[in-house]
Amino acid sequence: MHITLAQITAFERIARLGSFHAAARHIGITQPSISQRIRDLEANLGTQLFTRNGPRVMLTSDGQTLIEYADRLLVTADDVVQRFKSRDPLLGMLRLGVTESFALICLTDLMKRLELRYPRLKTSVVVGDTGVLSNLLNEHRLDLAIVPDPDVAAHVRQIQIGRNELAWIASPHMEMRSGTLTPADLVDRHMIVGPQSARSYAAMTAWFAAAGLVPDRVSTCNNMSVTMQMVMGGLAIGLLSLRAVAGDIAEGRAIRLPTSPRIEAHNVSLCYQIAEFGPNLEAIVDLCKELVAQHQLFQ
Repeated sequence: MHITLAQITAFERIARLGSFHAAARHIGITQPSISQRIRDLEANLGTQLFTRNGPRVMLTSDGQTLIEYADRLLVTADDVVQRFKSRDPLLGMLRLGVTESFALICLTDLMKRLELRYPRLKTSVVVGDTGVLSNLLNEHRLDLAIVPDPDVAAHVRQIQIGRNELAWIASPHMEMRSGTLTPADLVDRHMIVGPQSARSYAAMTAWFAAAGLVPDRVSTCNNMSVTMQMVMGGLAIGLLSLRAVAGDIAEGRAIRLPTSPRIEAHNVSLCYQIAEFGPNLEAIVDLCKELVAQHQLFQ
């Protein structure tokens, strides 16, 4: 047998009201029924929870220990009911998906503001690329996500929030031909981009394909911060978010390679589950837009 919520509810009411009779009346069941619940609970736990003094009861030492767990279990049960009746992710766990650019530049600010507005909110953050985040949204495993060129189902709404510019980035110590570089100039270079599910990989492939070329040596990395380190270390050139590396370029740790044709910026959308949209989620959508504008994350 397993502990049930009905047993925990009976135990908590008896502990608070001081008698089996009062607890049974409060719950709306008979006294024999509530007594059976407590017998089953004590049998499952292998301990006595109450000492009896006439109609009144007192908690044993183990009963005092259990009441703390009971309170947490019942609060969690209430939260579950409220969360699913309201369809409001801010009443429980907010499942958030973000690009690495947003994570590096805006995520800390977002978490601080959420903490101030919703001090009980818990978050689960996934940092991913287009393919990863689109799939999680389609599988109802994210409530809200910031996604480049999303590929999402009809139950997910998209709001375009800007365009992200990619550029070829290299170490300032890497030997490169001067002047504007074409796909033919870079096709033999070692390059690092995101995995095949990432927008940077698709952009890289299309850029060379438009010139009738296929690059010889393409490495992939699913972490942009690590990719940036390898690029700045001179291992390879990288196709990266220009905004994400703007600080490194300004401080001389990296350079933007002048290329032609220019790699076209791609759309970035804020996506959310339509069924969960309400005033609270709308506030998060507005907050994300505000942070994107404040940090000038996208064009």
